Amino acid sequence: MKFSDKMKNLLIYVNPSKCFGDEEAIAVRIHIDNSLDLGWKREDIMLVTNFDYEYNGVKSLVVGDDNYCSFHPPASKINVIIDLFEKGLIKKGESYWYHGFAEYQLHNIIPAELELNKADMFLPDFGRLPRWSSGSIFFNERAVDIFSWIKDIVYKYKTEEEAALGILTGQDSRIDIDGDEAVWAKGYTLLDKPEIKNINERIRRANITYNFHSGNIRSNYPVALKPIRVARLHFMDRVSPLGPKPNEIDFFLHGENKLGVQIVPDRLVKIFNKHGIK
Repeated sequence: MKFSDKMKNLLIYVNPSKCFGDEEAIAVRIHIDNSLDLGWKREDIMLVTNFDYEYNGVKSLVVGDDNYCSFHPPASKINVIIDLFEKGLIKKGESYWYHGFAEYQLHNIIPAELELNKADMFLPDFGRLPRWSSGSIFFNERAVDIFSWIKDIVYKYKTEEEAALGILTGQDSRIDIDGDEAVWAKGYTLLDKPEIKNINERIRRANITYNFHSGNIRSNYPVALKPIRVARLHFMDRVSPLGPKPNEIDFFLHGENKLGVQIVPDRLVKIFNKHGIK
């Protein structure tokens, strides 16, 4: 089944360097080829950057450098999405799927299964870790205030968007304020923000299939809807605040994990291979 014409595929990358990083420069081509292979129309692929870019008939929509979040770059996507709302580019009657450059679509997603008519935002957590996973977010035009509230919390605490979303939905969240030792921030209640009275009805928790990662595969894989819709993987070694992390190609493409399961289908493996990722 192909995508509804009313859903948009949203990729965002803004950086002061005004160019893609080493991994993203390859990933963007994989994403575009993969999306077209899955039946997305070129006009429904929204690639948003702060520099000009074009590949395989998909041209970037250029936004301002002021959308970059210097203290937590991944939160830049929240600024950009709000910018798109303000520019009138998030339209009534359409659904949007934002996903990061590490989140790869494996199989077609049926828009009706998201039930965005019953909520305004739909995103998974990390399985055993009940923390929102903001690398894959489905939303509609009614979510504009939710993104604004997330941004307010991000900048209030100088924290990441996942912690901010947790605070907004009433979860006590671990945050790192101005680079100091991590502390806990209390989740919002109606006393903090009366207008969030139905926030946990407006934001639905998705099955982990919509952003399946390499952690806790033995517990997460059995509960994930099959086939896995979206896989979160990096194909280059990288450094995180917790230390160095290896690439995940063997884990996802070659089945070298605790279950011996090849998660990325052969169709997409061929696209990775085409771009030199084997």
